[in-house]
Amino acid sequence: MKESVKHASLLLVFFSGILATTLAIFISSAASVEVQHISAEDLKKLIESKTNVLIVDVQPKVAYEAGRIKGAINFPWAKEIKGPIKLPKNKLLVIYCDCSHEEDSIDVATQLIERFDYDSNNIKILTGGWSGWVKAGYPTEKGKGKK
Repeated sequence: MKESVKHASLLLVFFSGILATTLAIFISSAASVEVQHISAEDLKKLIESKTNVLIVDVQPKVAYEAGRIKGAINFPWAKEIKGPIKLPKNKLLVIYCDCSHEEDSIDVATQLIERFDYDSNNIKILTGGWSGWVKAGYPTEKGKGKK
């Protein structure tokens, strides 16, 4: 009986160690990329100043065609983005969706940085996304646009 308790204790310690290591890896990888945000007001100023910026709408094509920030291109969210990526690396990319917590925008930005070597300093998430932009009354457009 003592031997089985000792064996169970060793297994518990072993699996606890594996669980702790797995959790540490998960936390460090989730925190490895911190994506910067930009307000609608600051994005509007960048557009007006003709800064080298590309606005990227990650909503589905139907939502993109229904309305988007003027000049935005469509790059729909995907669980796993497949290359090659046709987004420039030499411009500031401002990514937006209409998710309540910008989760699709953050996911696309994280994939671009971690899997496709985009510079995290050249990617920003639009705070408030599409809804925030519209609420501020800034320029939008509809219909088929750039891909």
